[in-house]
Formats: sequence, structure tokens, C-alpha cells
Amino acid sequence: MGKYQLDDKGKAQVTRFHEKHSTGGVNKKDRITQLREQFLNKTKK
Repeated sequence: MGKYQLDDKGKAQVTRFHEKHSTGGVNKKDRITQLREQFLNKTKK
């Protein structure tokens, strides 16, 4: 086994980190359109 083996708590933290920082393939387009709409609304105000 590897030197950097994780226990259950460490595995949970790693999965939480990846969920938080991941950008989905299909979801990425939706995110871009959402950010664009927010930007346009800010510039109108």
C-alpha cells in the first residue's frame, strides 16, 4: 500500500474538495451563461 493512504475521514474531505472545485462538462456552459447574465445585469445598473 502507498505511503499516503487515507482513512475514511480523509477520503470524505478529498471527495468534498473535488465536488466543490469540480466543473462539470455540460454544466460548464450553463455556468458561463449564468455569469454572463450576471455581468450584463451589473453593467446595466
